[in-house]
Amino acid sequence: MRRRTLQVAPYPPGPNAFPFIGHTFQVPNQHTWRYFHWLSQKYGPVVRLSLAGNDTVVLSDAKDAEEILVHRSHNYSSRKQLIYAGKYQSQNKRLVLLPYGTALKQQRAAFHQMLKPRVVGAYEFMQEIESTKFLLDFLVRPENTDMHCKRFAAAMVFYLSYGRRLPNDGQDLNAVLAVLDNFTKDTYPGAHLVDTLPILDRLPDFLAPWRTEACTKHEKEMKLYIRLVLEVNEEMLKGNFGIECFSARLWEKQRDLGLDIKDIAYIAGSAFEAGTDTTAGTFQWFLMAMLLYPDTMRKAQGELDAILGADGKTLPCFANMKDLPYCTALVKEVFRWSPVAPGGFPHYSDTDDEYKGYLIKAKTMVIPCVWSMHRNPKEFADPGRFEPERFLRQGGCDEPESLTEGHYGFGFGRRICPGQHLGSKTIWIGITRLLWAFTIEPTLDAEGNPTAVDPDNCTSGMSSKPINLPLRVTARSKRHEETILREWEEHSSFGS
Repeated sequence: MRRRTLQVAPYPPGPNAFPFIGHTFQVPNQHTWRYFHWLSQKYGPVVRLSLAGNDTVVLSDAKDAEEILVHRSHNYSSRKQLIYAGKYQSQNKRLVLLPYGTALKQQRAAFHQMLKPRVVGAYEFMQEIESTKFLLDFLVRPENTDMHCKRFAAAMVFYLSYGRRLPNDGQDLNAVLAVLDNFTKDTYPGAHLVDTLPILDRLPDFLAPWRTEACTKHEKEMKLYIRLVLEVNEEMLKGNFGIECFSARLWEKQRDLGLDIKDIAYIAGSAFEAGTDTTAGTFQWFLMAMLLYPDTMRKAQGELDAILGADGKTLPCFANMKDLPYCTALVKEVFRWSPVAPGGFPHYSDTDDEYKGYLIKAKTMVIPCVWSMHRNPKEFADPGRFEPERFLRQGGCDEPESLTEGHYGFGFGRRICPGQHLGSKTIWIGITRLLWAFTIEPTLDAEGNPTAVDPDNCTSGMSSKPINLPLRVTARSKRHEETILREWEEHSSFGS
């Protein structure tokens, strides 16, 4: 009976398609999530597209995403194989692109052991040290905030992955940023025609220059990630078995998990990639929000001064979190207001399914459009406005676990971000300390007027961040400067 029902169920609504190619050339390559949002307003929260015969369903309401991707996760936890980024660039080793199966379960189990909430608490000391370096960088080079955000994000995950502080020479940071820049562009739907038309993969190399390009990117990634995990293994062979990091645990479990060196390199490297890109982007959206909504900055600073004193002698730390609910609400509002992965990461269905009377075929790419969910006025009143108070009204802004609640930026179901607890706490300590230390204002033009900023001027791909942030960052007082310098001097040598 169910099979007959599925056969006669209609597809979800969507725009008119062209013969053979479907909607392939209707979906823009830039800011695709905005097009998805427009579709949801015209056709409803469940929309179907056909990309050269490949079905895609876009979900724009969180309730639909919860039902399909969480409650029916047994059917919607896979990934569509990407020819360019998956088969060639990643050699089918990258966690985020793996189909649901044994390899994915093994990798996620390894991630869970290092990133579950109880274990994440052990990293608070390093998060506080690296966030002090973050403040120092803003203080001495306030014109280079983009790189400071990237370095702080990378430094925390580098320590987690490889058991040591990120070197200051910039070599490893620049290398991973180059990998990330490629990966975020290469994985979004429509980025490469071969992913829409897999038959193109049959072309010989001289007619498929994209294949050589992807393989070259893979070789560069491997050179970086294998070097880093081999350095950890070398320390272990020297007898430094107390080294506590992701790579060391993978080396210890290599035989039990059946991992080769490429597996270890890519698992550790995946943590480095994911934590660096999304965390850095979130900090940049925070800075954008402060330029557009300075009143929220002043409210947060008022809360910090009330708890820590206005003299600038004491840095906020995780122990203060329960007393800083507005700062926590502000961080959650950054996640909601401009999610760093606004289009969500596509899931993939294994079998035919019926939802709300519509047929979702097997091998359908299901995209949770987080941007639309966060712009739902029924759940978030006046959704375009940056308003931390909306989370204060919900309550629960005094515990670390609350950072991941009330929004949908970390994904759904069995593909939810395994590093959500570490990442959200890193962002909390970074944002809270920036608010404590600095006044963030727009630059001034020749006439002395604030430079206009546009949140729509942002990058496009699997993740998004502001393209231009014309800002001035100044210490709130001389005492704040002195405290930053003192704290960094006391802790700069730890873990080097």
